[in-house]
Parts: sequence; C-alpha cells; structure tokens
Amino acid sequence: MRQRLSELLSYMDESRSKLLATVEESSPALSTLRVRDGEWSVAEILAHLAIVERGVARLVAKAVARARESGVAPEIDDSSIMNTIDHFAMLSLANKRAAPAMVVPAADTPADESLQSLSQSRIALKKALADGDGLDLCAVKSAHVTLGELDMYQWALFVAQHETRHRAQIDRTIREVTGRAAECAPIV
Repeated sequence: MRQRLSELLSYMDESRSKLLATVEESSPALSTLRVRDGEWSVAEILAHLAIVERGVARLVAKAVARARESGVAPEIDDSSIMNTIDHFAMLSLANKRAAPAMVVPAADTPADESLQSLSQSRIALKKALADGDGLDLCAVKSAHVTLGELDMYQWALFVAQHETRHRAQIDRTIREVTGRAAECAPIV
C-alpha cells in the first residue's frame, strides 16, 4: 500500500475510533433528543455521517473505475496529503454549514442503525480507496457542492474531517442533553 493511502486510512480509523468513543459515553435513551429546534439529535448526526460517507464511497469507487479505464498514471509522489483541505476549516464548528437536502437525515433513524450504516459505509470507502492504490488519485477529481474540485484523497480526507467536526457537535449535544435531563429529574 502506498504511503499516502496508508496515512489517510490511519487518520480515518483514528477519527472513527474517537467518534465511537464519544457516542458510547451517552445513553441510548438520549440519542434522539434535540437540544434545540433546528439542530440534530445524536442519532440524526450519525445518520447524516453515514449518508455522506456512503455517497463518497460510491463517488470514489466510480472515479477509480473510470481512472483505471482511462489509464491514469501510477502514483509516484508519497508526500503527505493530510493538510490539503485545511483551508476549508472543516474542523471548526464556528463555520456553521447547512447540509444539502440529499444528506439530511430522517428524523426517526435509530442510533444503532446509523452506527451499523457507518460501519458498512467505512468498509465501502476503504475498498474503493484500496482499489485505487497505486493510481495517482490526486489526478482523479470530482466537484464537491460547496468545497469545489477535490481529488479522491481529499474526498476521503473530507469524510474523516467531517466526522471529526460532527464528533465535536455530538459531544456538545450529549453534554447539553445530559444537563437538561439532570435538570428535569425528579428530586427524591
């Protein structure tokens, strides 16, 4: 496996591990509660992450297949791609973004179903990336609705950073929901 892909997959695994650890800290009973109108519950955030990753996995798989068919050159550069989308400030919650309708989650998706879907989407994305191992994936590009043209490494990096961004949102939501639940608990 090429260095870039190995580095990216490690980052993706780290991001997912942190997400799962954050979710495990909360009570499943609180996962469907919204802190305020217009914000998603933990279950909805997880569903959103699964929808996005599933879509990126399909995009990468199709792009890699087209790249193989068209004879994209082999990768010769092993420099890191890890900071190539930092200028979009994906990790900052200060830059609130509205999700396009196609990635807005259903309100009634249980958290456990979303977690299972996330597991499946990660397998699909890793397979798509592995199928492109050895190809110059920096030369294979597709437009993102708000970020513009991204190469396939950047698409996968986007998934991991998007997940990290939403992990912070989940953490904040859990803290607020837990605090609200404690306030509402009967005094004995």
